[in-house]
Amino acid sequence: MMLWLYGLILRLVTPAVFVWLWLRGKKDRRYRSHWSERLALDAVSSELEGCIVIHSVSVGETLAAKRLIEQFIAQFPGEKVVITCMTPTARALIEKHFSNAVTCRYWPLDTPGAAKRFATKLKPKAVWIMETELWPQMLNRLAMKNTPVCLLNARLSERSAAGYRRFHCLMKSVWQQLVLVSVQNTETARRMSVLGVPKERLLVDGNLKYDIELSQTDKLKAASWKESSKGRWIWLGSSTHPGEHELLLAAHKAILNEEPEACLIIAPRHPEQFDAVAKLVEESSLTLARRSQCETIPSDCDVFLADSMGEMMLWGQLAPVSFIGGSLIERGGHNPLEVIAAGSNVMSGKHVFNFPQVYGELAKASAVNWVESVDDIVKTINKLQQPAVMKQQHDAAKGVLKTHQGATQRVLARALEYTLTGSGMIKTEQSPRGLIRYDSDIIEAIEDKHFTAQYWQQQKAIAGNSTGRATVWFIQQGDLGLLLRHYYRGGLVGKINKDRFLREPAEKSRAIYEFDLLLKLREKGLPVPRPVAARMEKTGVFSYKADILVEVIPGAVDVFRLLREKQLSAELWQKLGAVIKELHDAGVYHSDLNCHNLMLDDHDKAWIVDFDKCDFREEGDWKEANIQRLLRSLRKEKEKNETFYWKESRDWPELLTGYRR
Repeated sequence: MMLWLYGLILRLVTPAVFVWLWLRGKKDRRYRSHWSERLALDAVSSELEGCIVIHSVSVGETLAAKRLIEQFIAQFPGEKVVITCMTPTARALIEKHFSNAVTCRYWPLDTPGAAKRFATKLKPKAVWIMETELWPQMLNRLAMKNTPVCLLNARLSERSAAGYRRFHCLMKSVWQQLVLVSVQNTETARRMSVLGVPKERLLVDGNLKYDIELSQTDKLKAASWKESSKGRWIWLGSSTHPGEHELLLAAHKAILNEEPEACLIIAPRHPEQFDAVAKLVEESSLTLARRSQCETIPSDCDVFLADSMGEMMLWGQLAPVSFIGGSLIERGGHNPLEVIAAGSNVMSGKHVFNFPQVYGELAKASAVNWVESVDDIVKTINKLQQPAVMKQQHDAAKGVLKTHQGATQRVLARALEYTLTGSGMIKTEQSPRGLIRYDSDIIEAIEDKHFTAQYWQQQKAIAGNSTGRATVWFIQQGDLGLLLRHYYRGGLVGKINKDRFLREPAEKSRAIYEFDLLLKLREKGLPVPRPVAARMEKTGVFSYKADILVEVIPGAVDVFRLLREKQLSAELWQKLGAVIKELHDAGVYHSDLNCHNLMLDDHDKAWIVDFDKCDFREEGDWKEANIQRLLRSLRKEKEKNETFYWKESRDWPELLTGYRR
């Protein structure tokens, strides 16, 4: 209901959005271009089907994602990449930097129709969203298409979290639809957990913005600029806003009284401010030069207007000191790391709530200079003209930068695992008969027939079977070995009702729950089988049946069968004890721990199988009870089988040694 109401509101306000774009176009005509993309009404080449969509909302997100995208393209040159954004400035930056290596387009408005057209035309293989740009209609549509979506480099301030809480009824399903949320810090992780992001999908991987460094191209580009401005004191106003331009110009006039050769490079945050700042400079009786008209800084200019985008690394190499904008007004500040990497020291106002961690660490290292007025700016510039002070502060800032680097590789590996190569390949198919969950990396398309022995017999793929309470089928398709198991009831109930269970939510049904649990255990690195597919099939009004397909562990034999043939060494018993301890340390309760569900492969690696009715538990006596259940199963088999090479006094202490080690 909430999603429907939200969609209705979006449809109603869409005309107003285009009126706003038209009015904004008076200052920047690019806002009047590509309108068909804003509603996904444009023609899309079929060659883009199956692409990876990376959504970087604006300039900041695009700059942060730049290295991650570069590494992805280098690793997967054959993949089609579509980068979406919301602003023409970000679009220009993307097109300039990546050229023909990617396709750039606008992310559509979040109306039901636009979301449906976007998902249908592109048919993306996966969607990576940078930071915290979430649109309910689009995520709902992508979920319906079984497209994995992950949120990368996410950050969430207390203010933003409060906003999401106000719309909890609308957003609660959104958090569930994300296969991965990779966040910058523990504070964001805590806030997102409160909002409803499942903890197993919530990971702290660091901030991509720390992974910035000067390339050889950056250094070569700056060389001629440095030569032409040699001998001049240059300082930078980076990403500045109205209300700050005036203060910087006033401060620069005061600096010129002491340093007549000084030059201020001013780089407004938004292109529509370029002409307004040029007018302010002229009204201040200062000499102006503009980047759009120069390839060097003229020797007679007092203020150099950087009316270009994507060149902050260049200006940071020329300026030993940089003021970071958006911080003297309540804008929340901007990222200082780019100019630090370029070699510049940082000064900032105190309104930096958009980057609390970065500025907090810089402040702790005495690597940021706080300013609130023109006098503060002038005093800071004078202080930082002392080489020893400048070097000390910049070394401290570079130390902060270096400490937090490495996030790009972690985040990229995580995104690949959850959307292209790992658990993100898990798809869910719903039908009137029930629900199927499967690993599309193993089975591209799933049908009910895959859960019947008859189908595999027709494919001549049955490799064998095992009988116990019921038959388990072993299937061999090329190099892939599968095990098909139908769920049966046990005990007295099973004599009356063989295989039907009381209807419950699909996520809690026997096969789906075991499938999801196996995924979680494998993500923790535990030695359990890889789940391939699971089905909950509705039967009658109140019941269901269940089936699961898992990958056969190559060369593995259960301990019961091994003990029918030979005695196990002390080392092997210790390995079995160690793997049970590993399971218990992860808080996993195995409801049927016995010698049939413990296995050893032909490399003597221990495995645990059959996780029906198992779950996670808090600390308690259940661990000892689990161990005792295994002991009872060994005693039982010893009594039942004439040949069973197990001796309690010899073998059981070895297993306990491995467990308690």
